[in-house]
Amino acid sequence: MKLLIRAYNGQGRGSGFIKRFTFGSYSHVSFVFEIGKNVEEIESIQGKGVIVHEPHTHEDKNFDEYEAPISDEQILDAHSLAKSFIGAKYDWGGVYGFLIRRNRHSENKWFCSEFIAYILYKIGYSLSRREPYRETPTTVADSLRIIKLVGNIGHA
Repeated sequence: MKLLIRAYNGQGRGSGFIKRFTFGSYSHVSFVFEIGKNVEEIESIQGKGVIVHEPHTHEDKNFDEYEAPISDEQILDAHSLAKSFIGAKYDWGGVYGFLIRRNRHSENKWFCSEFIAYILYKIGYSLSRREPYRETPTTVADSLRIIKLVGNIGHA
């Protein structure tokens, strides 16, 4: 069993905005769960909200991969919790909140890095001392609590 975190280098509507206003090198993060033969990507994405799908490949997206060194039980808990939010909306207001330092969180709307950080926080594996709604795609990837996997850089 594995829980991977993908950090995308910027494709799609709004990626430039997110990188610029969060002062980062990544514009999006998602989970990839490998549970037995079942492999699925769960993410909160602009225009779609929280969705589950077959994982993207390096042929169609540019990303780096990180592994969260957690127990099988924590992986199953994270997977179950992440799936419980499928259908929730994307939170553009939360992204905008980085500019105005708004302190808020809603389980009805998620931006990508908040979603990742919140799920990990709820299973007892915080990425940092920041509140989950303060994490950006880059701060998720920069966390010392996850391990970058070598050789997983997608094409430009």
